[in-house]
Amino acid sequence: MPSYEGILSWIFCQSPRSNHNVPGVPEVDVVTLRWNGEQVARREMEQGETWSLDVTRPLPGPATVEVVVRPNEDGSVEDVIGSVRLSAADVGTGLAATDFHEARFDEAGAQYELTYKVRQIDDVPGPAPTPAPAPADGVLNWIFCESPRSNHNVPGVPEVDVVTLRWNGEQVARREMEQGETWSLDVTRPLPGPATVEVLVRPNEDGSVEDVIGSVQLATSLAGAGFQVARFDDAGARYELTYRVNPHDPGDD
Repeated sequence: MPSYEGILSWIFCQSPRSNHNVPGVPEVDVVTLRWNGEQVARREMEQGETWSLDVTRPLPGPATVEVVVRPNEDGSVEDVIGSVRLSAADVGTGLAATDFHEARFDEAGAQYELTYKVRQIDDVPGPAPTPAPAPADGVLNWIFCESPRSNHNVPGVPEVDVVTLRWNGEQVARREMEQGETWSLDVTRPLPGPATVEVLVRPNEDGSVEDVIGSVQLATSLAGAGFQVARFDDAGARYELTYRVNPHDPGDD
């Protein structure tokens, strides 16, 4: 919903109410502006004077501004010489000729002109909504090396592979493994959508080449299904990767 501000721009004293007829002494009024009954400006004015106002207020609904004048003389009486009603209907087109409104008052012997306008303002945006948490978390639990790819056939020297795990192309774990070894992983990631985890292996030997020996896809459809085991037998290597998908616990945020 649009919001609005009411602005009192200036007031001009064409003829003051004061009429003391003292030669050489200016006739001065005390001028008060009241916004919905609350005083928002007050000062003295004399004939021909323009008072530049600095009154801007939110306009959640129509507001009434009264112009109140009394002669600056002992015993003088204060009178409302006129009022204007500010509302969203007073919004202009952005051109000065249409933005400003002028109200003329001729009452109780005083003549004044009040200039005002109403403008539409953009609503201040609230804080960006907090993204909803991923509906599940993907968890890599452990990987077992049944048979390494390395095959250097050096008696007494274990055959060792360099094993890498990539989650949607990003490396999340890497270490050396040998036959019969189980590596307990500590990889948990939000799963806003399907994720592909690749297992890459290369022998820990100079000049050896790294190969993807297999991959698994983690999806929210697996949430709560428990442990899953993927077996890979490729490029001379045999490995087993155990993983699961857990429903997201809001308490983890």
